[in-house]
Amino acid sequence: ALTKRWHERSYRHNELIISHGDTGRDVFFLLEGRARVTLVSADGREIAYRDVEPGDIFGELGGIDGIARSASVVALEATRAARLSGTAFRDIVMTHPTFAWMLLEHLSAQLRRMTERVFEYSTLVVRKRLIVELLHRAEKAALVDGEVSISPAPTHSELAATMSTHREAVSREMSDLAKRGLIEKRGSRLLLHDVSALRALVDKKE
Repeated sequence: ALTKRWHERSYRHNELIISHGDTGRDVFFLLEGRARVTLVSADGREIAYRDVEPGDIFGELGGIDGIARSASVVALEATRAARLSGTAFRDIVMTHPTFAWMLLEHLSAQLRRMTERVFEYSTLVVRKRLIVELLHRAEKAALVDGEVSISPAPTHSELAATMSTHREAVSREMSDLAKRGLIEKRGSRLLLHDVSALRALVDKKE
């Protein structure tokens, strides 16, 4: 039902897929590549909300309520996405309970993650927020020789945007974690040598 009603398009690296403030109600599904949901503040600082991976849905809030887009979505690399009109999206939600339930699960997961981020931002220092973000990325990462391998390694700017802080603060903390032997940048990968020790640093009282 979905593939018969959507239209596919390719996007270049750094090309906007959705622009903040747009009033379109189309909903998107990422087929290939990676994208990021982001906002840029008045002073030019980027705030990243989440990364979109193949199989993910995005733009669903506009498809549901019709209100202007709350964030932009930009392609992080060569990307292919499917666009479903707001009318078709509504029809499918109303007539396919399984799809509607999957959408609810997706929205629930996003709300939980945003709640966690608000708590982390309000209660944790930059170092702990950084470690939490690395551990969150580690959940989807591969194991290489018994170690967590995050590939591609996030840049310090990407981490700063996700954590709502400055790149310099991230660089300082990443350097310290590397000196402790807990993480290592190797080629295009970021290795987490000791996940248990990283978790212990988060739990440690200041």
